[in-house]
Order: sequence, then structure tokens, then C-alpha cells
Amino acid sequence: MAHTLLTYYHLLDEMQVSKTEALTQAFRRPIGVCIKEKVEIIQGEVVEISIDHLVFALSVGGILATPFSVAAIGKTGWLTLKTRDMDTMYELGSKMIDALGKDKEKVQSRNVVTLDKASRKVTKLGRSIGRSWDYNVVGPHTKFVKCPNGELQKRKEFMHCITLREIDVINSR
Repeated sequence: MAHTLLTYYHLLDEMQVSKTEALTQAFRRPIGVCIKEKVEIIQGEVVEISIDHLVFALSVGGILATPFSVAAIGKTGWLTLKTRDMDTMYELGSKMIDALGKDKEKVQSRNVVTLDKASRKVTKLGRSIGRSWDYNVVGPHTKFVKCPNGELQKRKEFMHCITLREIDVINSR
């Protein structure tokens, strides 16, 4: 701690920071807050994704309106996930389908994924190593992972740590 304060004291001549502010920053940098979060996730290898686009037509007086009045009311679908011990089909809503189809997380069959049910966050962990012989050509950034063991639905604990100085910087913006 004394070494940290000494380096700040030498920098005070060069910077336009008061001694009080430098001491405050020096004391708030090593003090942190850790938040433990328990999250329910679904983790497994994607076997199949089936997406249905539901469409309805607007009619005027029993006569079908123009093709421009046809509108989609939503999407539904099914996702089949498996681990080494079990496999299950999940019904998907439109928001989860949108999360699965994002460009960054473009989920396909044989991908190993983690789904956070509460936040609708989809994380692609990589391709299944059990079916790696099916891929003739893969990119340099393709990551192969094992198919998970055990249950599909799991509870995980995440620790988020942040220092008081980082909180001050966030609040000052």
C-alpha cells in the first residue's frame, strides 16, 4: 500500500490531481465488492433445430385482402438438446429463436451451447468433438468441445468482482 501511495505522490507533480483525490483513489482501488449470482442454465449439444413461421392473412368482409396485408404473428420452434446421459426437446418462443439466430451466435446442429433461461442469453461453446470426423474443412477459430455429462438443466454460480474505484468511474459518466 505504501509503495502504491509513493508512486501516486511522485505523479502529483506531473498531473493536475489534488493530494486528497490521489489518496482517495489509492484507497478505493484495492477495495472490491464481489457479487455471487446463481443462474439456471441449460447446457447440451444441439441435435436439431426446427423453426416454424406462423403467418395469417387479414380479410375484409370475408374476402382475402391483398398480399401486402399478410403479416407474421410470430415464430415457434423446437430445439433438441442432448448430453451423454439424456436428450430433451424444448419448445422455443420468438425471442429465444431470435437469440439463437444472431450472427455472432449462429447456432447449428452439433454445436454445444449454453442457454440462460432468465436473460435469454445464448452462448455457443464450440463444436462437438464427438462428431469431429464429419467436418472436412474448418476455420482456424473453430473450437471443439466435449459433449456435456449429466443433466441438461444445471445451476451455476458466477462471481462478479468490481473495485470501488471502478464503481466511481462508472457513476461519473
